[in-house]
Amino acid sequence: MTECSSVLVESHKGVARVTLNRAHRRNAFDAGMIDELYDAFRTIVQDASLRVVLLRGNGSVFCAGADLRWMGADRAVSETEARQDAERLFTMFRAIDECPCPVIARVQGAAYGGALGLIGVCDVAVATDDTVFGLSEVRLGLVPAVIAPFVVRKMGDSFLRRYGLTGQAFSASAAKEAGLVHEVVPRDALDARVDELVQNVSRLAPHAVRTAKSLFRRLPSLSDPEQRTLCIDINVQARLSAEAREGLRAFHERRPPGWAPKADGPADTETVREGNSRDAAPQRI
Repeated sequence: MTECSSVLVESHKGVARVTLNRAHRRNAFDAGMIDELYDAFRTIVQDASLRVVLLRGNGSVFCAGADLRWMGADRAVSETEARQDAERLFTMFRAIDECPCPVIARVQGAAYGGALGLIGVCDVAVATDDTVFGLSEVRLGLVPAVIAPFVVRKMGDSFLRRYGLTGQAFSASAAKEAGLVHEVVPRDALDARVDELVQNVSRLAPHAVRTAKSLFRRLPSLSDPEQRTLCIDINVQARLSAEAREGLRAFHERRPPGWAPKADGPADTETVREGNSRDAAPQRI
């Protein structure tokens, strides 16, 4: 466990757990937390054995968005400081978005403002059925500008306008309907469901998952001819990879593949290592 003032990072057997640790401020962002989140994701992604990241918040609230004291509720903020903070925040969201392996958000209690940006850059999000969401910036004279690209990608333009222009709160079921979160569960079932998803991803072919995530992120920005070329190339590379040979062979022989975690220890990474060394790396983003 690596402990910082605002973020806790734990990595074990291919699973990294990143925890917002400002429960006394409802895990609201300030400059320190933003920098620590950025550093955490830039560090953990260097671990080639990483399979999945779990992003969660300590206490009863996932994240209350920006800390109003940091935003300038009790002091004057210069244009230079405001610009630097916005750039810092956007860079942090981008670092999470570009994490090469799946990121799962565990959401409870409340998620306001910038918290929706955090959820927006996660690949999977599970929320408790009593979680309250809100794009409340306009109620304070602010604009949800930095998070907009990440939120609109998940929620769509219509939903973003509906709630981003009214500042009204919305329920977990509405967040699910909009695609911001993927599952809504009772509070006492949250940890079990999140752990199930983490274990599910841990059993998948790691190189294939990373390549798929890179592909999915790139597709929307490509033209039809570019999509055709890229998708064909990746399909061929994956089919000829060591992981595919092992996966197909294991399925035929009715046994777990070599990368699957063992009940009494970590996964056998020999096949994965072979695949990562022989095959072309995932497309850079």
